Parts: sequence; C-alpha cells; structure tokens
Amino acid sequence: MITQIERKKIFNQKREKIESKKNKKGITTTKIIAGFKKVTIEQFEEWFNEEVFKKGCHYCGTTNERSLELYQMQRTGLRPDATRGGKRGKRLELDRKNPNLPYDDLKNIVWCCYWCNNAKSNFFTEDEFKPIALAIGKALNNIH
Repeated sequence: MITQIERKKIFNQKREKIESKKNKKGITTTKIIAGFKKVTIEQFEEWFNEEVFKKGCHYCGTTNERSLELYQMQRTGLRPDATRGGKRGKRLELDRKNPNLPYDDLKNIVWCCYWCNNAKSNFFTEDEFKPIALAIGKALNNIH
C-alpha cells in the first residue's frame, strides 16, 4: 500500500519546475519541466486509486514490485545501471497518455514504469505506444 506521505512526495516531484543552468560559456538557459501547475494535492489524492496503482504500468503491466526488483539488479551491479544515479526506476511514475495535453488534465494521467516512460518520452501517444509497450513488458518479464 502506498502511504499518504509517499503520494505527497510523488505529487511534489511531479509539480512543474523551472530550471536555470549556466553552460561552459557562461550563458544561462532556462528550461521548463512539465508537471502539475493547477492540480492541488487534494485533487491528486481524489484521483489516486490504490487498485489501479497496484495493477502496474498502464502500458506494459510491470508492477511496482517488479520495478523494484529490476532497480535493485541495476543498483547492485547485476545489470547495467540506467536508474539515473538511483533517482528513477524504483517505482511507477506518472505519465501523460497524450503528451500534448497538460499534467493538470487528470484524465490524461496514468501510472507508467520507468522503462515505458523513457521509451514513450513526449513523442508517442498512448495508442501509438501500446505495441512498443507490449514488447518492453515481455522483455522485462524475461529478465532474471
């Protein structure tokens, strides 16, 4: 079961952020990281459904438990580490079915495993990505 504290952490991680960085030439660039702008924690809590979360990735079906197993394989050196330094892959993430719609449209938000989220990126829609996700899910299930 995912606790209220964990849900709040997920919500806060998915809030829109503005990052400013200086490059080697001293030029500052600003990047907007898409996320919740208007959705409140209360609205997110109302949207959250434990049964849907437990089903796993909307696209390939990978569960939180399997995500954690795969994450630990990487962090312990059994597999090459693609967790971005341990920051991702431990549990399901939030994804937009249609990347052209905002995160604030909660009907557009689904739980997604790290591997599907990376592969889908902001390029594919839900329907375009489904055949790819089936292959990803099959490959993830075959890792021992």
